[in-house]
Amino acid sequence: MNELILSRLIKALTWRRIVNLIKTGLSFLLSSLTGKNIIWGRPTILTIEPTNICNLRCPLCTTGSGEMERANGKMSLETFENIINKMGDDLFFLLLYHQGEPYINQHFLDFIKLAKSKNIYCTTSTNAHYFSDKLIHQTIDSGLDSMIVSLDGVTQQSYETYRVKGNLDKVINNMKRFMEIRHERKSKTPLIALQFLVMKHNEGEIPAMKKLAREIGVDRLLIKNIEVRSLEEAKQWLPINDKYRRYRFDGQNFEVKNSNKKSCPRPWLSTLINWDGTIVPCCFDKNGKYDMGNINDAADINELWLGQKFTAFRNRLNTNRKSIDICRNCNQGFGSFIPEFGKKSKEEENKSSFQIINQ
Repeated sequence: MNELILSRLIKALTWRRIVNLIKTGLSFLLSSLTGKNIIWGRPTILTIEPTNICNLRCPLCTTGSGEMERANGKMSLETFENIINKMGDDLFFLLLYHQGEPYINQHFLDFIKLAKSKNIYCTTSTNAHYFSDKLIHQTIDSGLDSMIVSLDGVTQQSYETYRVKGNLDKVINNMKRFMEIRHERKSKTPLIALQFLVMKHNEGEIPAMKKLAREIGVDRLLIKNIEVRSLEEAKQWLPINDKYRRYRFDGQNFEVKNSNKKSCPRPWLSTLINWDGTIVPCCFDKNGKYDMGNINDAADINELWLGQKFTAFRNRLNTNRKSIDICRNCNQGFGSFIPEFGKKSKEEENKSSFQIINQ
């Protein structure tokens, strides 16, 4: 949540959305405490995948590594309109990204405009390779509230170690130009947050990345840990400094920290819709293994949200979370909405115009 503009997020909360948020939150709390599947309300937060196609080949990404089992494609404008018509009145927060580069979809900015016509807070994540002056202006005009920009190295060699086929200079120049145009237009949006994934090869570059973020002029810098799925990946990619790991790792075994949480709020408060309209529980289901149905085939979201598949998934999550493969690599859960912010020195607070967040 650290890349968001809280005031704009609050403005998206109509009375209907507030009531819905209270319903979904209470139903999750009661479900996690009683072990029963209690569902009130409809999704308050939604992730939509504009496309699962990407121009880069990041080795820990399902798309970039070539491990995507779903068909490749781009969401149609008709599917997005269908989603907004069926769910928009209850949503207050929309994440427009998943397993691909959003700007590859030619309708991406139209998606934002449609969501903003419903006063829904919109954020996205991009590798920033496609920006031109025209596209920057169009992005600002769309009403996009915030944006994460991936930048995981301060040299081309370091950057392309993970962002395979990426061009560091292009990203830096594009973002400098984005901030220049935003300043010229006296616009505060979209808020721009650089995201630095800490890995073994780049963990020593954090001070240089802080300096680079200041030079580019972005609003925030997010320092984030990486997800791995095998011992081999852990050995190759996990940083040496345990502070930047989401795992306990002794060189032979790895386990997610805080993995003993009982349940997870996501299937009670939110869901994810892939580019073709299929619904899955959350972003950890990258290959659509837990398909809950297709929004295009449902008369109403409740048909799927309250359906047998979602009910069975929530029951299993409540009673035997570790039996769900996509949940074993996740530390979200009861109590996870309480943020932990690292302390800053007085010197850093005075120098920094952005936030350094360890996640």
